[in-house]
Amino acid sequence: MSRVLMAWELGANMGHIDRMLITARGLRERGHEVAFALKDLARAHGRVVADGFPVLQSPVWLPRMVNPPRLVNYSAVLAAAGWLDAAGLAGLMSAWRALFDLYEPDLLVCDHAPTAMLAMRGRGVPVAAIGNCFEIPPHRDVYPAMNYWNHDEVQLCARSDATVLAPANRALELLGEPAMPRLTALFDGVRCLAATLPELAHYPDYDDRVDMVGPSFVGDSGVDPVWPAGEGPRVFAYLSPEHADFNAVMGALRDSGLRALVHAKGLSPDAAARLAGPRLRFESQPVKMSPVVRDADIVITHASIGTVSAAALAGCVQLTLPNHMEQYMVSRRIADGGFGLAVAPGSKSVDYPALLRRLRDEPSFAQAAAELAARHVDADPVLTGARIATELDALMAR
Repeated sequence: MSRVLMAWELGANMGHIDRMLITARGLRERGHEVAFALKDLARAHGRVVADGFPVLQSPVWLPRMVNPPRLVNYSAVLAAAGWLDAAGLAGLMSAWRALFDLYEPDLLVCDHAPTAMLAMRGRGVPVAAIGNCFEIPPHRDVYPAMNYWNHDEVQLCARSDATVLAPANRALELLGEPAMPRLTALFDGVRCLAATLPELAHYPDYDDRVDMVGPSFVGDSGVDPVWPAGEGPRVFAYLSPEHADFNAVMGALRDSGLRALVHAKGLSPDAAARLAGPRLRFESQPVKMSPVVRDADIVITHASIGTVSAAALAGCVQLTLPNHMEQYMVSRRIADGGFGLAVAPGSKSVDYPALLRRLRDEPSFAQAAAELAARHVDADPVLTGARIATELDALMAR
């Protein structure tokens, strides 16, 4: 039996915990002892502790950057995590190392925990990174631009890396550790397992240093979908009511003749009653993802990777309204793949009725979505978790 520490440092929402939990269960079934170091403990008891796993608080960076430098790639993520402050980063690394000394893991598994990865360098403990492809970017000489389609930003990647590498190496010097030769050396020697479909990878250009092991999402949590009565195509929308275009999208759905089921977390009952129609129904509770996408023809989301993965496996056409860069990168991949349309953040006067008509009436979208689903007919998030656990088991056996 080996001791495994699952570490989460950056990001939000339940996707990290769910992915780690699936992996942890697989490791426990193989006889390993697993503990969690979590960024957010607010939901830890009902999911992780209730499943029998101990939890600890991850060291996290609290200050917010003011007037940050222009960084165009993964260096921006590291900068926001405190890597521009050498003394502060050294403090975070020291806290991680104290946690390692407390638990004495035989394997560190990082779900978007780059500072934990840096802190474990040179300690003789194997490290794995699991996550989506935003959290595990290609890592050759420099990190690629997040706007990989923008030639000007591609030219700034080396400078971005250098801006963060200098204070990171000063932090390593403060701790008596050797410098990194390049910022991408963070991933040197790390077993990288990206839980995604290749068509939905945030970046289009990966090599064999990153293994894509399949999609990761929870498909059976929530209430069963209840569709509006009638005939015709069905639309599932999972959107925030705080999005600037939420009312416009609801109006387009209500007038489209499509049957729509909407989950909008935080939408008041009064607002739901005002926006609803005979073929537009609001569900206040989260909806089970697997059955709802199985029955849907079109799925509308903000392009969170778990939801778009579930929709892709079900052969759904997709419309995405991304809120930030990570979601926009996925949205670009959906549009480039021909199985959906994307509305760029900040777009004005979007003709949502026209977008819905295109997705409904142009057969190329449904054909591309069906072809993608057929390529991954055997993909299953449960199998993804089992594959990750098998890979980690083999890593500890070396």
